[in-house]
Amino acid sequence: MRAYRTESSYYFSSKQLLPAGALVFFSDKHRRYVHPTAGTLLDPHPRLERLSDAESQELEAQWQEALARA
Repeated sequence: MRAYRTESSYYFSSKQLLPAGALVFFSDKHRRYVHPTAGTLLDPHPRLERLSDAESQELEAQWQEALARA
């Protein structure tokens, strides 16, 4: 998965409004942007800042570790 930061506020499937700068991932499996706790991004074409490959991999690893502990 690739990590991004939102450039605007967006609603997610949880009906939660996430602020600009929130961390989201693009799921190749679901072909959607997902947030670790808020669910799926409802806007299919959000304005996002792409994070570096190294930062993206580090954040994905942290998310996977958190999921494994849950």
